[in-house]
Parts: sequence; C-alpha cells; structure tokens
Amino acid sequence: LAPPTTRAATAPALWLVTGGARGVTATCAVELARRTGGTFLLAGRSALSPWPQGIARTADLKTLRASLAQNAVASGQKVKPADIDRAARAALAGQEIEATLSALAAAGATAHYVQLDLSDTATLAPAINAIQSQHGAITGLVHGAGVLADKLAMEKTEAEVRKVFGPKVDGLLALLGAINVSQLTHIGLFSSASALFGNTGQADYAMANESLNQLARQLSAELPHAQVKSYNWGPWDGGMVDAGLAAHFAQQGIALIDQADGARIFADQLLDGDQNIVELLVGDEWSGE
Repeated sequence: LAPPTTRAATAPALWLVTGGARGVTATCAVELARRTGGTFLLAGRSALSPWPQGIARTADLKTLRASLAQNAVASGQKVKPADIDRAARAALAGQEIEATLSALAAAGATAHYVQLDLSDTATLAPAINAIQSQHGAITGLVHGAGVLADKLAMEKTEAEVRKVFGPKVDGLLALLGAINVSQLTHIGLFSSASALFGNTGQADYAMANESLNQLARQLSAELPHAQVKSYNWGPWDGGMVDAGLAAHFAQQGIALIDQADGARIFADQLLDGDQNIVELLVGDEWSGE
C-alpha cells in the first residue's frame, strides 16, 4: 500500500469492543491496547462466570465436563448432561474473558467486561447510556460480534437468517443509533472474505458481512475526521477454525491468518492506515480497495 495520505485523530481514550472478550477480536483488542492504552469496554453475550470450586483449571471442554460430572456424583447430585455441558461452557467462557482482561491490563490499558446481547436491540440504548454515564464518551468502536448458522440457502429458516443478521447488522445499527457517531474517531468492523467470494452454506453470513462493508463506506463519507475500516477477513488460525476446518482449508490451498500477523494488520490499518481505503481484504496475500 502507498503511504497514508491522511491520518485520523489521536487514538481513542475509550474503546467499545463487541465480541472482543474472546477469540480473534480479543487478540486484536490486546494489540490495540499495547499501542494506545486507554480504556477498553469488552461487550459480549456470555456472563462472567466464576471457575467452579474444587475443579482443576483446564481449557478442554470434555475434561471439564467429566470433572463436573464426577463432582456431582460424589456429592450425590442428580444433574442432567445438558446442565453439565452448559455449566462447563459458561466456565470456559468466563475463564477466557478473565484472560483477555488480564492481557489488556498487562498491555497497559484499563479493561472492563460488559454483558451485552447485540441481538436484543431494544436494550442497547439504555445500556450504552449507562456505559457512557459511568465511563465517558465512547470514541472508538470495534465491532467483532457475530454468529454462524451454516446451512444451504434452500434449507434456511427465517429465524436462522435473523440469528446471523441480529448481532452483526441489527446490533451494530442499534449501537450507532445509541452513540453520537460524531464523537467516534476510529471504527473497525469485522467483515469476512465471504462477503466478496461467497461460501457454501453461508449466503446469509455473506450478505450480513457485505452490509458491514457498505455501512463502513457510508460512515467514512459521513465522518471525514474518522478512521473507518471494514476488514474482510479470511480464515484465522484459531477462533472458529478448529482442526477439521484447518485441514479443509489446507486441502483448498487456503492459508490461515496467523494471529499475531492478523492483529498487527488490524492495528496498523485502524491507527495509521490511509483513510481513503475503507475496505480491506485480509488473507494469505491481502490488499485494500
């Protein structure tokens, strides 16, 4: 890319990062914190669940479920497998959130977790008002929230499509409606390469991500002082890509984005990139347009 022709204002003092407590969005948030400091509010659907007492720490779901089941039997409790699975997933989510908060603090930022369901758009305005009353004006927004509901288009239900559009598109629009957008100096949206190339079973996901691209262009035009980027990510090494998916991508000759490289590209472009380039295609070989 050519050297930046223009630069946005000083890095935000207060970042709101949706979907930022876990996964690749968290990795990017930590890289931002390392460079900018400030305060990071991580918004996610999961509750900040404490780790179960008497259970050894682990990151493996099967191991934790087995430990919880053994404890239940030892204490004479009759617990359904579905309840054990929910408790295990909640504990692992809480552990990951705590790790992200610790990483942000180690990077020099102040970090807080906010439980926020972007699919429940009616609750977002009062939640944002409460956040800004406590912490001040939100000046940086990173939108990484999203869910998958992969299925062939002819088999999709309206509810499944709404599930995909809910946090990624409807939730973002509700957030922007609750925030005074003129105060935003940096906006980073997590789109997907599927918006440009499509992907089997992801027609709704592709449409939702292309909506982010179009919204980014609109925001960039409306906010000439702001740095607005929409990242059309290829598959990351980690996050939602497990060993099975990684093998599938390898067979197709698609290289995964290294987490450190992806976070570096994200921060470089959001903080110092050319403001005239709004959409970025990021993969093994990446480009801006």
